[in-house]
Amino acid sequence: MAQICKISEQVNIKSSAHKYYQFFKNKMDYVLVQMFPEIYKSCKVVEGNGYSHGSIIHLKYNAGRPEEMKERLAIDDANKSITFECLEGDALRDFEVLKLKFQVFENGNNGGTVNWSIEFVKANEDVASPHHYLLCVSKVAKGLDDYLCNN
Repeated sequence: MAQICKISEQVNIKSSAHKYYQFFKNKMDYVLVQMFPEIYKSCKVVEGNGYSHGSIIHLKYNAGRPEEMKERLAIDDANKSITFECLEGDALRDFEVLKLKFQVFENGNNGGTVNWSIEFVKANEDVASPHHYLLCVSKVAKGLDDYLCNN
């Protein structure tokens, strides 16, 4: 039986956790592509009602090499988290399971913390852990925080 692994990264943010979460929930499609064109090439809903629970998005991105995937969104407003479950695409050459999740936590009146985690099952033991995805989302987390603090 394959072993489920998990890696994670925490990023402190100056913007409010609510504002950060709402941005991802409501604007991630077009603004992320504009803000981070070196990472995100396109992001569009292919099934469902916008960026809502259960919707499927098609994402073209570059996390070290050009790739694309279809992901199902699991949105948990109560816990300010969104999970992106890879259903098909380039990442599934290396992983049987790949789920990327972020959750935002308030730190009183002084911003918050974003916890990015990746749950995965390697297709074989020769596959490296997907740390390159964490590097990308960490860059996005910091850049988005700067954007939200200035707008």
